[in-house]
Formats: sequence, structure tokens, C-alpha cells
Amino acid sequence: MSFDSENEGEDGGAVKFYINSEGHCYCPVCGDLARVKDWWPYSPEGYPLYDICGCCNFQFGYDDGGEAPYEKSWENYRESWLAGKVSGAMKMTLSQKQEQLKHIGL
Repeated sequence: MSFDSENEGEDGGAVKFYINSEGHCYCPVCGDLARVKDWWPYSPEGYPLYDICGCCNFQFGYDDGGEAPYEKSWENYRESWLAGKVSGAMKMTLSQKQEQLKHIGL
């Protein structure tokens, strides 16, 4: 089960993250579940933490340009990931990726 957690972005806008019932965040790009409970892609102040998702290979703070709003860069990268055009990403079928995206409401 997931629910939204809003984090105030550095531009003053809210950034939505999905968290499971055990408190683990999902990658906002691909929906992969964080392995570490206290992992977040951005600080509480909205700054990127430069971590790389182990599934889709998105680097927060680099692939998103390091500035809010982040959602458009997530969408653009997600399209490439779904099309299998991201090097270093975990090998998954399109149906597996689509199933995983349900974790983040997509």
C-alpha cells in the first residue's frame, strides 16, 4: 500500500513521493522501492541528494538538472527508460516496468 508524502521543493512547490506502509520511499521516476528506509531522492528542503536509482539509473540532481520543478525531467527520463534506451538500467520487460510504475500511481 502506498500513500503520498509531500516534500516542499526549493521553488516553494510541493514534490510528491510515494511511501509504502513500512516507510520506504519509491523512486519517483520508475517506482522501484528503496532498499533503505530513510532514503529520499531529495532533502526536506527540496535539494537533490545525487543518489542514483539502482533500477532506472536516474541520478537525482544530475538527470533532473538539479533544479525544481523536477516532475518534467522525471517524465522525460521515464519515457526513455520504458523504451529501453537507458544504459545501466536494470533489465526488465515493458510489462514489469508498467507493473512497477503502479507504486507511484502511474
